[in-house]
Amino acid sequence: MKRLFLLSIFMLSFSSITYANNVIQEHANGQEGQLVYHIKYNYDAIYKLLGIDQKIYEQYWENGLSIAEMAEKQGIVRHDLEAHFVAFHYQEMQKWREKGAMNEHHYFDMVYRLKEEITEFIDRNPNRT
Repeated sequence: MKRLFLLSIFMLSFSSITYANNVIQEHANGQEGQLVYHIKYNYDAIYKLLGIDQKIYEQYWENGLSIAEMAEKQGIVRHDLEAHFVAFHYQEMQKWREKGAMNEHHYFDMVYRLKEEITEFIDRNPNRT
């Protein structure tokens, strides 16, 4: 009886280890569904939103202005600027979902992180001194 009990415990612990190793391997192979969400911004749309042409944008950028600072300089409130990028990301994520490249888990994970990503994008400029 004692042997049967020990054998059962051994088998249960072995199956748990095997399951854990499979889950770890799935994550390592990206099979668990790790999504790399990468989009390319349409700068023509950004120029249009800001009411400037590419040449002015590039001058502002070289002078160290972020997109948010360019918008402020053009009289665009931050909320409207952020709303533009939220709408853009929403449209892109819907395309990914329709293709099956983004499931519900990925979608809500991205929505959760979207504000931070948009803020980082519109506030950055590596040309700042």
